[in-house]
Formats: sequence, structure tokens, C-alpha cells
Amino acid sequence: MRMKLKLLATVLVGAALTAGYQYLAVPDLQKKDPDAGLSRDEIRQRDERAQENWAYSLGLQAYVWGLPLTITDRERLLRLNERKLKFVTERQICPCAPINQIGHMTKLATSQDELPYTPNNDTIYSGVMLELKDDPVILSLPDVQDRYWSVQVADAYLENLPYIGTRATQGKGGHYLFAGPDWQGEVPTGVELRRLSTNSGALALRYGVSKEDPQDLPRVLELQKQVHTTSLSNWGKPDGFGKVTTVKMSRKEYSGDLALFERMVDLLNENPPRSEQRAAVSMFQSIGIELGKPFDASRLHPATVAGLKRALADSQDLMTWKVKYRGTPYPTRWNNLHEGSYGFHFINRAEGALEGLMVHDREEGVYFSTYEDGTGQLLDGQQRYILHFERDALPQLQDKGFWSITLYGTNFQLVDNAIDRYSIGDRTPGLTYNPDGSLTLYIQHQPPTGLESNWLPSPDKGLFRLNYRIYLPDEKTRNPKTLQQFIPPIQPQARS
Repeated sequence: MRMKLKLLATVLVGAALTAGYQYLAVPDLQKKDPDAGLSRDEIRQRDERAQENWAYSLGLQAYVWGLPLTITDRERLLRLNERKLKFVTERQICPCAPINQIGHMTKLATSQDELPYTPNNDTIYSGVMLELKDDPVILSLPDVQDRYWSVQVADAYLENLPYIGTRATQGKGGHYLFAGPDWQGEVPTGVELRRLSTNSGALALRYGVSKEDPQDLPRVLELQKQVHTTSLSNWGKPDGFGKVTTVKMSRKEYSGDLALFERMVDLLNENPPRSEQRAAVSMFQSIGIELGKPFDASRLHPATVAGLKRALADSQDLMTWKVKYRGTPYPTRWNNLHEGSYGFHFINRAEGALEGLMVHDREEGVYFSTYEDGTGQLLDGQQRYILHFERDALPQLQDKGFWSITLYGTNFQLVDNAIDRYSIGDRTPGLTYNPDGSLTLYIQHQPPTGLESNWLPSPDKGLFRLNYRIYLPDEKTRNPKTLQQFIPPIQPQARS
């Protein structure tokens, strides 16, 4: 009896599957000759069109996959060019310094700055571009317990690695040896090894600055003076502390319609991806992108070349769209940006690198952005808005955590205004809460009468966007399943 029931179940399952298959849109190549009725030229044109479309599809994906490598290389080349490096450091355009040396910003970002990423207005930046192939680098930092700070570490793909700072090391500094994937050597006493998955990488240091205390910025600048990088080969030498080996690199000139892919493949071979991501690269072999081999457009079929040209032509529009609508959208029109440990989310990695260079992991900071109010209309300087937080909608934070909302123009830069206020948050001097503990913020060009303490100035006209950053959020605030409580909609107000 039991055998009969099993047989009946098998027959029923098979029948169900067979019935389901007839609804699948799968071409039956056995019954119909796809070449029937076509001339040789028509067959060739159809096949080449298909080949071009396939190359176009793979070309877009390869562009997205490799974009972070080209952005890392852009930052590296800037630091290798003495003239450009002098220009950007004198004007405080970025926290730049020669390779393996640390560069510092000495002020909070303002509307007068033109930075190569979307700046915050809460922390002072320092940065290091790492090249570790020939000599590891030791980063030395002081303990800091009185404020938020972090060292964000990323590989050549701008993928996050373990942090140092308030959360990750309980505010303790120390000496950290950054080494590439193949380095074998002895770690000095009192130094902690931090291995990167690639020989190229980056460090981003952030120190929180109080806007309420004018003496706080000088204190942070003193902290910066206690941060040093030292090449391992100089460590322990009488005059070696704080000195790095000079890095000399050259990059050939790329030309031709597919120069970007040629450059991308060279960068790929300089910094191969982690083993679990190499399967993604193998997808691109048919368009000439292969680990361990140079890119040679002359060996590609003309249809493949045509598809790759189309892919590059459309790649800008693709990334413009993706940067505008980054992350996961929520019903309140805020987008929750993807964290910087991307895994296999390659388009999120590309958008993060393009707009923010390095993006925090969720435990360190959760980011939101929007171009729209709660009704879905684009944010416009001619309109007045309020953002109201009920008491239980205010972010819940870990020790030393804080939050802020920053206004940007469509160029990702801060917008000039009469009171030089570019962001507003829980550390804004004089911020006024309602009697019930709720909070109302006013986003408009003209100051709200009697409510200036809660005012975030917007431009007098034109579109803008808002970024909402929460540093050191607690579990409920950062959990994608519960965070909607903390992102209320932006409400348009009647025009006066």
C-alpha cells in the first residue's frame, strides 16, 4: 500500500511539472529550424546582432564590476602627480598626501569646497592611499575616549575591512601593520597585523567635531598630529618613525574607444579579487576580460566591439540613475544606502565608490538619502518643508553616536546659505524639542520666524537632496526590518 501511494505521488508531481512546463516561454529548437526561410546574410546579421547585444550586456556589467578599481586608481594617480597634489592640498580639496603618507583636512567641509565625494559636515577627514606590494605600512594612533572617531579600511575595490575606533576598538589607538595578501614576515612587538585582500587600499579617518565649542576643532587638529604612518622597513630605526618608503609607479597612456576596459583589466591584474569573487570575472572572458591576461580589443569580433562601445556610451546614464536612487527605497521616500561590505552587490559597490568613495558598514553608520518629499515630488528650493520626528522616531544611539541631516545640491556638494549651516542634527547648538519630546525641523530658504534654531537652509531655487547620517546606531535603528520608524517623510508646506 505504501509503495502504491509513493507511486501515485510521483505520478501526480510529474503531471504537475509537465503541466507547468507548457507555460514557460522556452523556444522549442527541436521542432522549428530558426534559420528556416532566412538568407545567409540575414542569418549572419541576426547572429551578429545577438552577439553585439550579449557583449553590450556583459560590457555594462563589467563596467559596473570594475568601476571601483578605476576610482581607486584615480585617487592613486592624483597622489603620484606632484603638481596636482600640491594644488588639492593647498586648497583643502581632499585629505591627500603622497602614497602611504597621511593627509589631513583641517576644517569642516563648507559650500566653498569642491570635494571628489559627498562630504559630511560633522567630522574632520584624514586619509591614506596604501601601496603595500613592496613594504607594509604601520599606522600609529592615539587613544581617544572623548568623541566619536573611526578608521575605515578598504581594499582596492573599496570594499570594507575591519575598523579601528570608538566602536571597533573601544576608542583605543595603537600600532597597526597593514600588509598585502602575499606578505610573509615578522610582526614587530606591540603591533597588530591587519591584512588587506589586495596590495592597494585606502584608509579614511574621521574625528567628530563639536560645533557648539569653538575650541574643539583645535583639539582635533592636535589629535591629527599624533597620527603617523611608518614603513615596516623603517620601524625600529633611530630616525625611522613616521617615515615611509617613496612609492614610484607609472601608468601607460590608454587610447582608443575601449581604453577604459584596457585600463580596468590592467588594474584587475594588479589587484586580483578575492577567490570567491573570481567567478564573476570569468563571466567576462567572451568580451576579452580575463584574469592574468591583458585586454586586446584587436582580437575581438567586430560585433563584440560594437556592443562594448554601446555599453560604455550608456554607462554614464546607468550610474547617474543608480547614484540618484541608491540603496533600498522605503515608503517614506528615503533610500537606505547599502553598507560598504558589499559582497556580491556589485552595482551598490560601484554607486558607493562613485559618490562616496568609501561607505560605512551598518554597525558604524547608517545612511539615507532622498531627492523627494513624502508625496514623491522632487525637493525644490522654492518649496518649504518640515521633517517631524515623533519622540520614539528619534534615532537610538550607542555611546558617542550622533545623527545629522545634510543638504546638498545636485552636484553632491554643500549649498551656500546666509548662516553657513549645512547640516542639522542632535548636536546642533540650540536645537529645540517640542514639549512632548518630538522634534520638528524646517527646510526652506527663508528662516522660519522664531524657529531659526531648527532651520536647515535650502537654496532659493533649484533641486536639492538630503542625506541623513546616523553614526553608531543601535540595533533597532540600523536593522532594515525596523529602521522605517526612524525615517519619517519630508512634508511639503503651503507656499506663503
